[in-house]
Amino acid sequence: MRLMVKTGFFFLLLLLGSCSQSPQEQLVHQQIFTFGTLVDISIWTKDSEKAQQAIAEVSQDMQFLHDAWHPTKGGPLTRVNQLLKTGKPFSVNPSVLPLLQPASELSEKSDGLFNPAIGLLVQLWQFDQLDIQHNSGKVMTPPAEEKIKAFLLQAPKMNDIQINDIRVSSSNPAVELDFGAFAKGVAVNRAIEKLQDLGIKNALFNAGGDLKVLGKRGERHWRIGIRSPFYHSEQGRPVIAAIELHDQESAFTSGDYERFFEYQGKHYHHIIDPRNGYPAEDFHSVTIVHQDAGLADAAATAIFIAGKKDWQRIAKQMGIDMLMIIDKEKNMIMTEKMAQRIQVEDSDIKQTIIKSPVTTL
Repeated sequence: MRLMVKTGFFFLLLLLGSCSQSPQEQLVHQQIFTFGTLVDISIWTKDSEKAQQAIAEVSQDMQFLHDAWHPTKGGPLTRVNQLLKTGKPFSVNPSVLPLLQPASELSEKSDGLFNPAIGLLVQLWQFDQLDIQHNSGKVMTPPAEEKIKAFLLQAPKMNDIQINDIRVSSSNPAVELDFGAFAKGVAVNRAIEKLQDLGIKNALFNAGGDLKVLGKRGERHWRIGIRSPFYHSEQGRPVIAAIELHDQESAFTSGDYERFFEYQGKHYHHIIDPRNGYPAEDFHSVTIVHQDAGLADAAATAIFIAGKKDWQRIAKQMGIDMLMIIDKEKNMIMTEKMAQRIQVEDSDIKQTIIKSPVTTL
């Protein structure tokens, strides 16, 4: 299911060092399972009972969105996908409608590299059935080349969908929506908004490594660790860098090393290039920091797929000026704004700092 774990770095709340705090302040923390992943909700507060109530309400909201936005499990998005194949206009369920127009606009800005219309391709690869690789136990093989070519002939895109207020139709029966590179970001935005509405001022909402913060953790900003794509052991992945996030900022990563399978010595991960139907190859990971978690989610995927040749152009078009890329040659490429926040923990990594694509291209 694409609404599960969008692969990438797992972010860890760093608890290193001491923090000035009054005796009444504490970190209220709880894990829930939704969107196919463990979600960590951390609230810095003097009122633990209020925090627990807020966590319970946000948990209910997240489960509702997970069910509504699943592309194949019989919820509202499943019904939308069924009706799109008829070619006739229909009224979209209110729970799904907020995803359509923003996703269409982001797809256009990314030159179609972020493409939620390729749900059938995701199913062809069976990545909709794959959770984090080492937890799945599922034997995976790549689809036949003939099937990928047949899908590409239909070339479903977001601009195949006509949106007229709440009425929607599609001119391409191959369109099947899968918002796995966007829905989690939108859900994270909503979770933070809900916490604010409930009177929470300082929180971190971490959905399987993609996260957004509210306020601070005591007297300092929330500090998170970014795990390395290069090393892995039974204890997990070491931290390759640490970064501070400011109020309302989100951090999203697309990476090739959490949801994948190996077949005949080749690594296949879930970030599929809609232009050729195969996993993108240039980068290990792309990390985006932005206040809009939905945009960060979509942009991390689009820039990952864009690769070395086009990533700066796509970043500019999507308005991204804080990002970090780790490529296959162990280079860490950062914009100036990102470099000001990051503390690199891996001395072997080669760092390159560039000006923001938003202002220089």
